[in-house]
Amino acid sequence: MDRSSATNDLAQGEPQAITLDVLREKYLKAGENGAEDVYLRVARALASVEPEPDRARHEALFLANLRAGAIGAGRIMSAAGTAIQA
Repeated sequence: MDRSSATNDLAQGEPQAITLDVLREKYLKAGENGAEDVYLRVARALASVEPEPDRARHEALFLANLRAGAIGAGRIMSAAGTAIQA
């Protein structure tokens, strides 16, 4: 069995109920409805330290990396873009 294809199939499917529960409990903030909202918040926060003319480009790069699976540590994904000090 090719494990990489099995992993890819799982990654492309619907999230399990426990996955959604953890997302809601630990990572979603007010007004967020799913992982994409978390990715947008985190990408924007990471790009916020870049010089103003470069922020939009960096935000797009960070967002693309998050969508591709480069997920930050839990405290980063939870706190970035909020007033939480992690």
